[in-house]
Amino acid sequence: MRNPAKHFYEFGPFRLDAQKHRLLRNGDLVPVPSKALEALIVFVQHPNQMLEREALMQAVWADTFVEDANLTVAVSQLRKSLGQNGVAGEYIETVPRVGYRFVAEVREVHDQPTPLIIEKRTLSHTVIEEELVPDTPHTEEQSQSILVRPVGQRLSFLPFSLSRAASVSLLAGAALLAVALSAVSYFGTSKPAPSSPAVAIRSLRSIAVLPPKSLSGEADASLSLGMADALITRLGSVGRLPVRPTSAVVRFLDGNQDPVTAGRALGVDAVLDGTLQRDAGGMRLTLRLINVANGMQLWFGHFDGASTELFKLQDDISQQVGEALFTGLSMDDRALLTKRLTTNAEAYSLYLKGNYFWNKRNLEASKSLDYFRRAIELDPNFAQAYAALAAVNSTMGNPSPEAEALIEKALKLDNTLADAHATYSFIRMFQHWDWPAAEKELDLAIELDPNSVKAHHWKGVYLSLRGRLDEAKVEMHRALDLDPLSLIVMADLSQLHYFAHEYDQAIDYCNRALVLDSHFSVAHEYLFDIYRMKGMDQEALNAWIKRRHADHDVQAIERVRRSFDRSGLRGIVIDELDMRMKSRESGPAIITGRNQVIVGNNEDGIRWLQRAFEEPKTHWNPYLNVDPVYDGVRNDPRFKELLHRMNLP
Repeated sequence: MRNPAKHFYEFGPFRLDAQKHRLLRNGDLVPVPSKALEALIVFVQHPNQMLEREALMQAVWADTFVEDANLTVAVSQLRKSLGQNGVAGEYIETVPRVGYRFVAEVREVHDQPTPLIIEKRTLSHTVIEEELVPDTPHTEEQSQSILVRPVGQRLSFLPFSLSRAASVSLLAGAALLAVALSAVSYFGTSKPAPSSPAVAIRSLRSIAVLPPKSLSGEADASLSLGMADALITRLGSVGRLPVRPTSAVVRFLDGNQDPVTAGRALGVDAVLDGTLQRDAGGMRLTLRLINVANGMQLWFGHFDGASTELFKLQDDISQQVGEALFTGLSMDDRALLTKRLTTNAEAYSLYLKGNYFWNKRNLEASKSLDYFRRAIELDPNFAQAYAALAAVNSTMGNPSPEAEALIEKALKLDNTLADAHATYSFIRMFQHWDWPAAEKELDLAIELDPNSVKAHHWKGVYLSLRGRLDEAKVEMHRALDLDPLSLIVMADLSQLHYFAHEYDQAIDYCNRALVLDSHFSVAHEYLFDIYRMKGMDQEALNAWIKRRHADHDVQAIERVRRSFDRSGLRGIVIDELDMRMKSRESGPAIITGRNQVIVGNNEDGIRWLQRAFEEPKTHWNPYLNVDPVYDGVRNDPRFKELLHRMNLP
């Protein structure tokens, strides 16, 4: 029996089977969203031709009306699947305001028919090895620490006192029995069975590392978070698959989470869950990789070490988990799996506590400053601590020289830190209005770590301030894909839709954040503006009050209620203006100017905005370019001059 001839398109290391909608890279299947793959088919069929956006949309979404942004999203997804990561001209070239061009050399290949051979294979020792462990072989010593159960075996724990040799023997015997039973009716090719752990692990597209649950009587929150953070950082640095950031999993630190439920909330294929136990001078970490789709266990391992050898234990864990997850690790990959942020355990603990508070993005976030500073005092060469402190300084307050000095120090210590480059970009945006340098730093950050939430988030902020709202949505959604539970990314997506006058979508994203944290003040602050623009006065008042509840400002709440009863929302804004005028420290002039424009005093508003540009820079300045509040004064030459001073269109 013979197969029919097959027709493929090849470019670079890729082979595209248009008929079966499959893209391979060096023989491995590449996951591509369906519409992105359809766009790729159109591209390879018309290489080096300028394809207009409208024509592409008609080809990909035939007989379906979709927004222009859908094409932008599809092309962005395709670039990421191809590994382009923003490198202009590698595969897909953007022709501004017109369309795209596929610039790679495309070869059409017609494979000759080949005999279809069905190989009947009996179960052998080799197949058992395939079923039990991933492709990369382990030494005998390593195999004692990596214990793997096959897919379909329900979860159970061995007694703490069970010896390693006995554990290996029992698990190997159980696995052998499971494989033998499944092999009774098994005939197939030389590849592992679809149910094998090795195949299931290799098909993973994303994972999350949950903080292990403490089995000790004492609280081990910082140690548990540290174990998870080390694994997240190291596995993510290899770049084989997205790993949810520490900011996404910190909410599961209490240890009460069901791993499958947590995995679904995080939008991943698998979670690495476990337990942490400490006794007299020793630690045991037990880990299990759980398939979120069916709750089955793909991998299991336990690790023992002395409490004084935390970093060595982390190295062992990272290496062995990396071996289980990835095949064909290079020397560089192995080095990344053992790269330490610091060798000072106390500095590392302080850094983790700082990150915990910083990721709350609420009134407690300022607590992170002290932790990061103390970490730097203990280890003056702790690059990540400098970068984290710079991020807090540059985002919580107005742009400052201190933040710039901190980030320059971080990059001097380690210029491969993607988040440090992202923070440097943030400073170039808001402190210097240097947009080309900001974009360059963000692109470099994404190149260094395509899975950096901060880089994609702030690339979205950058694009929105430049007025490139459709592109900004792509980056913001990429950030949310990487961290689906990020409150600040949800809120900034809301703000992005607010800039685009898409108020219903803006409300939706704020409410998503508030479902996760009803006290998240940023969302309430954004909702006040959004509801006001929609004419939903009562909802706007409620949002304002909820925002002030976070400050426990009872007097301000009562005052605002009286203003609203007297003059509606306009009364609230006028009341705030009056208080600013009477105060010696009326706050940034740009806030006063914005409020004047809101109540219709455009002349006074322009004068206050001009005054704002004589004061130190604030984060509010660049938002003049996109905030709908200023729609009524955009054509005023004085307003345009302010945009020109910020190098904005």
